[in-house]
Amino acid sequence: MAYYLQQIAPSTYLGAAVITVLLGLLYYAALPKPIAGIPYNKKHANSLFGVVPDLIRHVSKTNTLVDFLTAQGQELNTPIFQTFFGPFVKPVVMMTDYRENYDILTKRAPEFDRSKIFEDFFSGLVPDHHIHMPTNARWKAQRKLLADTMSATFLHNVAAMHLEKQISLLMDLWQVKSRTGHAFHAADDINHMALDGIWAVAFGTDIDTIKTQKDFLHDKKIDLPSNKDDKVVFPAPELPADYHAIITVTDSVTVAAQSPFPKLAHWWVRQHKYYKTARARTTQLVTSALDDAKRRLLTKEADDSMINCATDNMVRREQQAADKEGREPGFDSPAAKDELLGFLIAGHDTTSTTVMWGVKFLADNQEAQTKLRAALREAHPDIARGQVPTADAISKAHVPYFDAVLEEMLRLSITIPTQSRKALKEVVILGHRIPAGTDVNQLANGPGYILPDPYADKIDENLRSPTSREAKGKVGTWGDDVREFVPERWLKTDEKGETVCDPRAGPSLPFGAGPRGCFGRKLAYLELKVLFTLMLWRFELKRAPKTLSGYAAEDTLTHKPKQCYILPVPIES
Repeated sequence: MAYYLQQIAPSTYLGAAVITVLLGLLYYAALPKPIAGIPYNKKHANSLFGVVPDLIRHVSKTNTLVDFLTAQGQELNTPIFQTFFGPFVKPVVMMTDYRENYDILTKRAPEFDRSKIFEDFFSGLVPDHHIHMPTNARWKAQRKLLADTMSATFLHNVAAMHLEKQISLLMDLWQVKSRTGHAFHAADDINHMALDGIWAVAFGTDIDTIKTQKDFLHDKKIDLPSNKDDKVVFPAPELPADYHAIITVTDSVTVAAQSPFPKLAHWWVRQHKYYKTARARTTQLVTSALDDAKRRLLTKEADDSMINCATDNMVRREQQAADKEGREPGFDSPAAKDELLGFLIAGHDTTSTTVMWGVKFLADNQEAQTKLRAALREAHPDIARGQVPTADAISKAHVPYFDAVLEEMLRLSITIPTQSRKALKEVVILGHRIPAGTDVNQLANGPGYILPDPYADKIDENLRSPTSREAKGKVGTWGDDVREFVPERWLKTDEKGETVCDPRAGPSLPFGAGPRGCFGRKLAYLELKVLFTLMLWRFELKRAPKTLSGYAAEDTLTHKPKQCYILPVPIES
């Protein structure tokens, strides 16, 4: 044996030693590099893959993700902490303090920009959409393409009309389903209605998923369970191909959002024939809508009264802007098409999720439901028997308790439980220096928002930014009942002695904030107002049986309830 060892050249030993050292250095370089002074989980810091193995185990058990991250801060007993997502990846800073989060999103916006994670999620589907772009001239120009769709004129004259029609169809469908006297699964109905509504607002046409179901069930015999507490299951028709195309491309973003490697995950989805077929169909849908809008609105006779949807609005406004600036209009560009598709996708999933939680909150809080129905009836006293308020009347009505109910729904739904920003330069947060390029996540699903906040009063004011210190006291804090559905927490008496809804009553970030806050915020409020007014006008939402009314959730693109069963009882009007 010694003889053979002597035959190995010294250079071989040297080479092996060098390789060993290099591998060791590579391993060390790949390990997480914590930012000095910011709390972290030592187990994750000593693991090549950081938090990822524990996160995957949690997601596989619960189908939720952001609650795991928030729990890390609670375990470390801190409103600011860092976590690690794999080899050669910078730490991500997590924040739960509302005042600092709001400050970062608004007053400190020049120091922060959109995180790259948005690009990882969305660029595979809509590479030219503004949602994942840095805040620059191109981003500002693209937001202008659909900016007028959030104007009062468009919302009241165009969007409200389409939403009223689609929501009324949903109420008609539930009228049919309610005859069984059993609770039924409502999540799909709500999803379909939300898509029907935003489709009509975007393109001015009907996809008719709800109408298809209503017509299908009209004369169907339904098998009823013998136990009154059991759910009834309705047969379902084949839905339109356009619906499946939109859902397929939307689900592709969900696949990316649920993966530790979102960009790679979406690339893999895009290689499949079913995705390519669906994406080609959505492109055709957008192109057809643009062609129709150009045919009607690019004429001498065209005027604003002919605008019937977001596509029309974009074509008309872009042509006017191009004429004024002496350039070619951009409504045929890839950017314009991506903006329209993004408008459809973003406006569908978020609103439907909030509605799913909302019907649960109202059913499980009968006193609030009764009080809201009374407030709505008082706000619309002239509605004839058997009639319902119009969307126009609903949008103009001043009902502080209704506003409070919606704010409370949005707070507890935590539909989008986190925001994410990237530090553009070295910044200081709560006394900690954060290197440029670091992602800073604003968690809105924990202490201060829906849980008691043990940290807010303990943070040294001198550690806060100047603008954060100036904001002290401008937003209230929640009491010990923070976990409960209490709309009254949003109400106050103003200087005139009138009851008003105070949107700054306490911490809540349902739409983000600042220049990169949710583009469709006003449209979402309009849809929620029309939907819940018509729903409570026509139905009493009874409590669903306990086995069907759990509050467990799952994280997809949004934070959805796993169970959304309703037991609506028609109101004789």
